[in-house]
Amino acid sequence: MSRRTTVTFNDHDQGVIASVSDPDRAEWAVLVEAAAEKGITLKPGATEAAIVRALVHTGADALRERALECGYAELADLWPEVHDAAETRERRRRYAHRVDRVAEA
Repeated sequence: MSRRTTVTFNDHDQGVIASVSDPDRAEWAVLVEAAAEKGITLKPGATEAAIVRALVHTGADALRERALECGYAELADLWPEVHDAAETRERRRRYAHRVDRVAEA
């Protein structure tokens, strides 16, 4: 499902779009590469809509990555509280026992 949305860009937004739209700038190359990873092809002279779409997709991915990193950091902080060394040793012992049985067969 496609949908057309009207968005008002302030001067800063327009400056960002202009900088990533310029094939002579590093921002363009990075956006083209990031967009290609999402299946979006950008070529010099791309429409403003295509540029904005690529920015939305790459920006959303960056936010997802950041959220995952935050989640992993929270999990790392919790791990010592929920980690049970005795349970880990028992799992390793059971695993070694299973491997030994298979090796003996």
